[in-house]
Amino acid sequence: MDAAPVDDSLFAAIASIVGAGQVSTAPAERALHSRDVFFGDDGPLVDAVVRPGSTSEVAALVRLAGQRGIALAPRGGGVSYTRGYLPVRPGTLCLDLSRMDAIHELDAGDLHVTVGPGVTWQQVDAAAARHGLRPVLRGPISGTHSTVCGAASQNVGPASMAGIQSLEVVLADGRVVRTGSAALREHPAPFLRHFGPDLTGLFIGDGGAFGIKTRCTLALEPIPAGAAFASVAFDTLAGMTSTMVAIARSGIACRLLGMDPLKNRDATRGVGLREGLGTLAGVVKSAGTLGEGLRRAAGIAGAGKGVLDDVPWSLHVTVEGHDTTAAERALAALRPLWSGRRELPPSVPAALHARPYSIRGIVGLAGERWVPVHGIFPLGQAAQVVGRVEALMAANAARLREHAIEVSYIVSVAGAGWLLEPMFYWPDALGPLHQRVLGEKFAKFRGAAANPAARAVVRELRAEVTALFDALGGVHSQLGKYYAYGARLQPDAASFATALKDALDPRRILNPGNLGWD
Repeated sequence: MDAAPVDDSLFAAIASIVGAGQVSTAPAERALHSRDVFFGDDGPLVDAVVRPGSTSEVAALVRLAGQRGIALAPRGGGVSYTRGYLPVRPGTLCLDLSRMDAIHELDAGDLHVTVGPGVTWQQVDAAAARHGLRPVLRGPISGTHSTVCGAASQNVGPASMAGIQSLEVVLADGRVVRTGSAALREHPAPFLRHFGPDLTGLFIGDGGAFGIKTRCTLALEPIPAGAAFASVAFDTLAGMTSTMVAIARSGIACRLLGMDPLKNRDATRGVGLREGLGTLAGVVKSAGTLGEGLRRAAGIAGAGKGVLDDVPWSLHVTVEGHDTTAAERALAALRPLWSGRRELPPSVPAALHARPYSIRGIVGLAGERWVPVHGIFPLGQAAQVVGRVEALMAANAARLREHAIEVSYIVSVAGAGWLLEPMFYWPDALGPLHQRVLGEKFAKFRGAAANPAARAVVRELRAEVTALFDALGGVHSQLGKYYAYGARLQPDAASFATALKDALDPRRILNPGNLGWD
């Protein structure tokens, strides 16, 4: 549908809902909220940035938008790289949900926590840890800025979305719907997701196209007292992938992270004294006992910064248990799967276990621009994907060298899925979102020259990788406006999904462009 003009009367109506101080038409704010980590040089700007402070204000804004035919783009932490909240047409308002940052309830007895859409993963982890608990659903590494509701919208962590128990969603007509047991008339409490049809699941991964999330309830679990770690060197991506698949099929629950030569070299570089000491303190605190924590911290400090410099590929394994002995037994059961390989000091998994969130990766160590692309595949298809991706990169090696573009990889396992995430780094000017997110760290990267030629090559190669992943049957989280959805579905499934969109948002005002619905 065509957008209605955004005029003074509309701004006055918005201000009457949220207050004049919560509406911004400043060019810098409009630009910041119209660009993401990668897409910084194309597309229209939002007409205004609106910061509601409550569910009732969101509902009133949605009703107003529906009456005026205005599009709404909800935004959480803002660290998208798939156009998740970017406008696709003039006459769009950004709903910046960062003011709604309350932890509404943390019930340690019933093991759940309910948060607003402005609450980050780091905040909820810290609140739960005071009770010896953590969310069952683990947040992304960008959890210093990424929000819980944003992860639900983007389906970040697709293997563990069962950890979301309930949602509060504002529909396109302004109705406020709660899901699961929280929808009961009598004694509504978000203690169970599955009460009738799974309405919670309907809104997970929708990118805000079905409704605007204003609360999310996460299941909590006790923090395991024991953890054991291993890091293993590999010569090739294929060899590392084969071992990861074997571990995933073993039935022993663990977290796996594979890194390439570039990530190995950069893993501990660029870490300042304050951050390094903070990591060591976190390692001590995260251990079950003081002695175990000091031992882990000493191992990290003793390993030094260059421990991975000569390692082509490295696999990092974390196993948890009710105590350290149980965790170490489980790890011992896995060791035959990499028999004969060189084990390394497990500084990387221990550090990530202690401090799982960081925003340093949003740029390279020298301030290079960064953007990833990923695919998730069945375990049995991993070897084929590795071969095809490596062939694609080899065919483009000259172009990569010409534009000083480096390619790095993260490899992980998500339940029964194997994930490969190539990442591009190249010299280029940073955008306003980088400046806002990096804060004081941005100063040392200020002044880099724009590099549209390299950016264009990255855009092309990223599209080629995406097309390859799709041709091999890969799926994606964080679909946004970048990854295809409806066009890849079987016809009946596509028409069913579109019918849901039409029923929930007939005027197409909720995040136009996401999942392919304009």
